[in-house]
Amino acid sequence: MPATKHSISCLCASWVEHTCRANSIALANTTHRHPLPSAWFQELWASQSGKCALCGEAMPRTRFKTPHSNVWKKLRPTFDHIWPISKNGKDELSNLQLVHADCNKRKGNST
Repeated sequence: MPATKHSISCLCASWVEHTCRANSIALANTTHRHPLPSAWFQELWASQSGKCALCGEAMPRTRFKTPHSNVWKKLRPTFDHIWPISKNGKDELSNLQLVHADCNKRKGNST
């Protein structure tokens, strides 16, 4: 029987869930969260002058401002919850800052 898009999707979701459990990685409500408004990104970008709130270095605004996609993956601006969602932080502009993806990963769920 040939694989359908649905069966492949179910297999992928099952694999991700199994891998996360096996490696003690929390899925942290990724399926229930709503995307944050792009206007918040613009407001934070302007107030932070395009700099990472954690390390203070400049962030590239687009992928094309970096020499390679691997550099973009590490330096791209991401939303960081000052008070983490896992510690009852809210998806509110006052609880957000822009940080490099690598800085966000290093910070984890600390405050």
